[in-house]
Amino acid sequence: MSPGQHESFLTEPEFERLRHATETYREDLVVSLAGLVGLRPAEMARLRPGDLAQRTQHGRTHHLLTVRETEAESDPTELADATTRLAYVPATVAHDLRKFANVEGVAADEPLFGVSARRLQMLVSDVADRTDDDRLQSVSSKDLRKHFAHRSLNAQGVPAPVVQAVGGWNSLESLDQYLDTPSAAAIVEAFARGSTGLRQGGGAPVGRDSRHTPATADHHPRTPSGTAELVHCVEALGEALADVATREQVETAACSALADFFEGVWLCDGDGTPRERAGTWSDQFSDGELGEVIAGQDLASRLADGSDDAVVFDSHVVDELATGGDETLCIVAIRSGETVDGLLCVATRSADRETQRVLADAGRRIGRTLTAVERKRLLLADTGVELSFECTDRRSFLVDTATALDCDLELEGVVPGNDGSLLHFVTVEGAGVGDVLERVDGCEAVTDSRLVRDYGEHALLEFVVSGDAIAPMLVERGGTVRSLTVENGTARVTSVFSDQTDVRTVVEAFTATFADAKLLAKREVEQPVQTTAQVEQVVDEDLTEKQRTVLRAAFLSGYFEWPRGSTAEELAASMDISSPTLHNHLRKAQQKLLTAVFEDSERPADGRH
Repeated sequence: MSPGQHESFLTEPEFERLRHATETYREDLVVSLAGLVGLRPAEMARLRPGDLAQRTQHGRTHHLLTVRETEAESDPTELADATTRLAYVPATVAHDLRKFANVEGVAADEPLFGVSARRLQMLVSDVADRTDDDRLQSVSSKDLRKHFAHRSLNAQGVPAPVVQAVGGWNSLESLDQYLDTPSAAAIVEAFARGSTGLRQGGGAPVGRDSRHTPATADHHPRTPSGTAELVHCVEALGEALADVATREQVETAACSALADFFEGVWLCDGDGTPRERAGTWSDQFSDGELGEVIAGQDLASRLADGSDDAVVFDSHVVDELATGGDETLCIVAIRSGETVDGLLCVATRSADRETQRVLADAGRRIGRTLTAVERKRLLLADTGVELSFECTDRRSFLVDTATALDCDLELEGVVPGNDGSLLHFVTVEGAGVGDVLERVDGCEAVTDSRLVRDYGEHALLEFVVSGDAIAPMLVERGGTVRSLTVENGTARVTSVFSDQTDVRTVVEAFTATFADAKLLAKREVEQPVQTTAQVEQVVDEDLTEKQRTVLRAAFLSGYFEWPRGSTAEELAASMDISSPTLHNHLRKAQQKLLTAVFEDSERPADGRH
C-alpha cells in the first residue's frame, strides 16, 4: 500500500481485521502504536517503558507518551523540528504497553522492543501477509500512521493542530491529504456546535464531547455518544482485568465492567449455563432458556471454529425469553488462541458491526486473561490432574519422523517462542541427524529445525513448531507437558492440568486432532513441594516470565555446556528476539540466581553486608 496506490485510507473494520491477524502481544502492540498512537517504526525502536506517563484531567486519567524523534525519515515532509513530542495513548494501549514491559522484564530506561526499526516494519508486513484480503496484504507501517491521522481528524474530530503535534507532522498542510471533504449537513452541524472539526478549527477541546463523524460520501454518521461509549467500554474492561488473580475475579470483573454499558451480561459455559451475570437484565433469562437458544443454534461450534465473530438474535427472539423492548442478544466466544472457554452473551440496544467487533475483542481479552490466570494457578497449586495419552497418528510430526526413520524420540522440554511458536528440544536415538532434519523439513507443523549437539549415540535437536502437534495442543489448553516419548512408532505423553480444568474438553480436543489417540490414565497428583531454598524461590517468584523462558531455553539448548551446544545468536534467532535482548534477559536472570546462591553464605554473621 505504497503512496498513491490507494485512493482511500484503512477503514475501522479493515484496521480491526489487521489487528485480529496478530498472533503475539508484541505484534498487536506494534500495530496499535502505529495505527492508534501514530508512531513511526524508528520511534518505536527507541521507545522505553518510562516514556509513558499519566495525567489526570476533568476527573479522568489520561496517558501521554514522550516520543523521541529522528533527524530524518523516509518522507521528508514528516520531519519535525522538535527532538521530542508528546503523543496521546488510549488507555487500552497504555495497559498493553505496561503489561508487555512487565512480561518481557524490560526496565523503565531500556528499549521496549529491543529490535531495529526495520524489524518492526517487517513485523507489520508479516501481520498483513496473514490476512485473506488483497488490500490489507500490502499494508505498511506508514499506512497505519495514515489511518491514525485520518481517524483522528475525521472520525474523532480532533483539531488538526493537535493531530499535527501528537503525530509529529511538520506542518498543517501535511495533513490536508487526510481530511475528508465535509458535506453541507456536516458543515451546518459543526458550526451549530461551535466547533468546525476542520483543520483550521479547533475551538472544541479534544475529548469525549468533541468526537463526531462528518457525513461524507464515504462515511455514514455515527452516534457520538455510542462511539464514545464503546471506546470507554474497551478502556473499562482493560482496567478491570489489570489486577485480577483468580478465575472468579476475572469473570466477576469482566461482567461488572461490561454491565456499565449493556443491559445484561452473562459469562456462560459452552452449553449456555451462566457462570457469572450482571446488569439490569441479568435475571430476565432463566439458565435453561438461555441454554436452549445456544443449543438450538449450535452456537458453540460456530463460534469455536471461527465461522462467526458474533451471533446476533433479533429483538423478537429476546421477547420470547423475557419481557422487554428493543434489546438484541449478541453472543461471542471467550477464546485464547484456538481454545474456547465459554461464551459471552450480551443484551444490547445496538448490535451494529462496531459493537460486535468490540464484543468479539472483549471475548478474546477475557479468554487470554483466564488462560494466564489458570497457568499461574497450575504453577502454584498443590494438586493437579495428570492425563496420559497414547497416539500413533502420523499427523504428529514426532510420530511421523520416528516411524519413517525407525528411531526413538524423547522430548526434553518446550519453551514458548516470541511469535506464538513452541520450541521443542528433542533427543534422537537410532537415526542420523541429517535424515531427521531432512524429514521434518517437509512437515507443515515445523517452521525451523537445527542440531544442538551430536553426542554420537544420540543427538539433541531443536524444532520450532507452529502448527498442530502434541505438545502445543496440550500447552494451549493450560497443560504442562511432563514427558513425551516416541518408541516403536507410538507416542506416549503425560501432561498436568489445574484441578479446575474441564478434562473432558481437553480429551475431546486431543482425540479430535489425532484420530487414533486414546486416554490411558487420569489421576490426581501432588505438585512438587516447593522447598525453602532461596534459589527456587527466585525462580518461582523473582524471575520475570521472559527471564525464566530465556534461561530455560539456554539450559535446554546446551548454552551453558562447554563447548556450547548453542550460541546466543542461534538461540535468539530461534526465539525470534534480538541477541542483545536475549543477553539482557539472560544476564538479569543469572544475576538474580547467583545472588540467591551466594548472598546468604557470604553475609557476615551479624547480618551486615
